[in-house]
Amino acid sequence: MVTKLIKSTCPYCGVGCGLDVMVENGKVAKITGSKEHPTNKGDICLIAENLHKVFDAEGRLNQPLIRKNGELMPVKWQEALSYSAQKLNDIIRIYGANAVAFYGGAANLTEEYYLMNKLIKGVIGSNNLECSTRLCMASSAMGFISTMGADAPPACYDDIEEADLFFIAGNNMAVTTPVLFRRVQAAKRNNKAKVIVVDPRKTPTTKIADIHLQIKPGTDVALNNAIAHVLIRDKFIDEEKINYYTSGYDDLKSFLKKYPPEKMADITDCSVEDIVQVAHLIGKSKAMLTFWFQGYNHSSQATFKNNTLHNLSLLTDNFCRPGAGPLSITGEANALGNRWVGALSHLLPGLRMLANSQQRQEIAEFWQIPVENINPVPGKTILDIINGLHSGEIKALWVATANPAASLPNTEWVETGLQKAELLIAQEIFHPTETTMLADVVFAAAQWGEKTGTFISSDRRVQLVEQFVDPPGFAKPDYEIIWLMAREMGFEKEFPFNTPEEVFEEWKKISKGRICDSNGISYERLRKTYGIQLPCPDANHQGTKRLFADLNFPRADGRAALLSRDYIEPSEITNNEFPFNLNSGKSATHFNTRTRTGRIKDLNDLAPEAIAHLHKEDAQSLSINNSDEIVISSRRGNITVKAKISGTIRKGDVYVDFHYGKALWVGDKQLTNRLSNNVYDMYSKQPEFKICVVNIKKADN
Repeated sequence: MVTKLIKSTCPYCGVGCGLDVMVENGKVAKITGSKEHPTNKGDICLIAENLHKVFDAEGRLNQPLIRKNGELMPVKWQEALSYSAQKLNDIIRIYGANAVAFYGGAANLTEEYYLMNKLIKGVIGSNNLECSTRLCMASSAMGFISTMGADAPPACYDDIEEADLFFIAGNNMAVTTPVLFRRVQAAKRNNKAKVIVVDPRKTPTTKIADIHLQIKPGTDVALNNAIAHVLIRDKFIDEEKINYYTSGYDDLKSFLKKYPPEKMADITDCSVEDIVQVAHLIGKSKAMLTFWFQGYNHSSQATFKNNTLHNLSLLTDNFCRPGAGPLSITGEANALGNRWVGALSHLLPGLRMLANSQQRQEIAEFWQIPVENINPVPGKTILDIINGLHSGEIKALWVATANPAASLPNTEWVETGLQKAELLIAQEIFHPTETTMLADVVFAAAQWGEKTGTFISSDRRVQLVEQFVDPPGFAKPDYEIIWLMAREMGFEKEFPFNTPEEVFEEWKKISKGRICDSNGISYERLRKTYGIQLPCPDANHQGTKRLFADLNFPRADGRAALLSRDYIEPSEITNNEFPFNLNSGKSATHFNTRTRTGRIKDLNDLAPEAIAHLHKEDAQSLSINNSDEIVISSRRGNITVKAKISGTIRKGDVYVDFHYGKALWVGDKQLTNRLSNNVYDMYSKQPEFKICVVNIKKADN
């Protein structure tokens, strides 16, 4: 028996845990946490512990498919590439470059999104390139840009052990990021740190809270403004110091007069006493670390939630020093890396903006293309791409490492749009998924462990994930599929790459002088470390633990912005027809749309179907008992799931895990996105998954 132990990085969430992978006779036998890794120190979550089982899971793609006479049929790579390239070229010739769009997952490698950016924005000339980070972290990014001047998370994981106060909002960390949560638990136990949790539900995370604010969903801006009001009123602010490194304080001070806790208590359902106590805890803390997640970002006011949370840190000097600052954890392994190489429709590689003429010129010169090739108008976001499929503006959509038919809001609307595409390409590791079931072409892709490249974790750590087993059959790495497609479309000169390392070397040159500067990093250096935090400008640089420690921010005046943000009601409000609010979230046993975890029996058996959690008084009023089947309906659709009477839910709310699409064994009536609203935050364009008014009735037997 030939046994190898490979060091790698987890491909699920954005924490970036180190993994030790045991490979026996060319097969993955076991995965454990890397004890020396600074992020997880040997700890891993349940789904990472079961990751090795993905390699033998049912439905693995091993060759491309093309739809012929209504059926997806296996074909050779040359046929799949030639057919797809010709169709794309024909669509571009007839309708123009803006008729083409790409959408990918944030588990794509940095190298892969760099290639796709170059192909779509630099060569084809369309800016309709999007990433699933639009559904996850776009609001965090826009919050950082508007407050600090750059999408650059400033804090790091080591701040957990330095903090004396944790403010956790809209984030059930015990489930979403259990490894970091256990570090928070240890800090509370060992360092006597205090914990504030803001969440509409009682969760495993709220169990460790010193104060749990069981907020009315969608009212976080009102709450944050009330806390800031108390901080100023009760003189916890060093105004001279605040004015040194921030702008907008006087305006904010005046603005917050209309947000007293006595008034905001009615809006948020948080008591005046709790709001004041939270403010005083923040005001007295020596180092406050803030965590937030989709409870903030899945909102039509998500950017404002981020801004008002940052206000609390800035007002109290809890920014950019050990233990203090905002720590935004991304939901997928490379969400930050994909943003930094430009994987949204308004971005260019290296934290550059399409709308900035100088930055377009920089990229054009680097790529050796006419600057006119880069359209200065941002492309369509993913929901606008679906709108474009409905209207006929978008004719072709290429999807890779994502499952939009299940992950986007308003499922019926999404499916209808995808079916209108003249060409739908799905680049996947499994079939069926909700998206491959609709595709005209399916490219069989290699997954994590079957290819080599880099991830960038939530605390800016670049890590190398190397191939340790062969992909099945004729499946290919995503980066190879992209450069082969580019060459087939006629762009051989622009895509001469033969290895992902060559792509990384090109990418890092374009990052020079930026916050994401990677010029001190090479694959060889990464092989000798557990990752390097950006920026890392040269080979002698050890990486950057925290950003903006000098309180000099990348804004015109060099200061962070204190932003006056009004609370606005969610886009849907309960009424007699729809008296309940639906909240959705992640379970501990599944990831996103279950493309991988749903195929692992040990995980799926723990949570095989969606369950609706109801308050006991709501259940009584509807004559609903535990395990009854209920129908939950919104303005867009309905689902049928079993009920669970719960003491964790606010009266008037209902909670359902979001994972359960129709591709894997549960039918087509358990996916919460059949109900969710396809509106979005006007600044980040991130959908409002968390607020959806519904009615509930007992299912007819």
